[in-house]
Amino acid sequence: MAGENAYIWQVQASAGSGQRTTAGDTHTQSFNNTGKVPSGGAYISDISVDFRRAVPENEAVDADNNEIQDMGIGGLDIIIKGVSGDVDNDTASNLVNKFSKWLQDGNTTTGYTKGRYGLTLENMPQWDVEPTSTYGYHIRYARFNYIGEKRDLVEFEIALALGGDLATAI
Repeated sequence: MAGENAYIWQVQASAGSGQRTTAGDTHTQSFNNTGKVPSGGAYISDISVDFRRAVPENEAVDADNNEIQDMGIGGLDIIIKGVSGDVDNDTASNLVNKFSKWLQDGNTTTGYTKGRYGLTLENMPQWDVEPTSTYGYHIRYARFNYIGEKRDLVEFEIALALGGDLATAI
């Protein structure tokens, strides 16, 4: 398929590897950012990355002193927004149906206890993760906004959180 620049995939229980190719089409969502024609697919309009460090404060109540500690990496969240088409067809390939099932399946599975979702962003490869037994993405939430009279279009927002060994994953 030409033009895809992003993928999210769900690794199945005890999969030999967390590679996208092992997930197959049923467990992979692709996004095409070149055609921007959502009639049979989806495209991404916005990606936000929140890479946090844990920095707690210990405020002094009776002095002009503020102790700040660096506790290391606090987390990585990625929010992907876009538009998907053909969502009025109740099929397994429908983005809404796929994410509804994935959310019900859960964020972990046998062999992938730190996160079972992978991510490839062709234009932002530093955030790409192929799940392993020590790290993987979780889906925090998926939000769908159906676009008025155009019942076959939906705006989506998908929030992913990286679990496990963040420093090795990215």
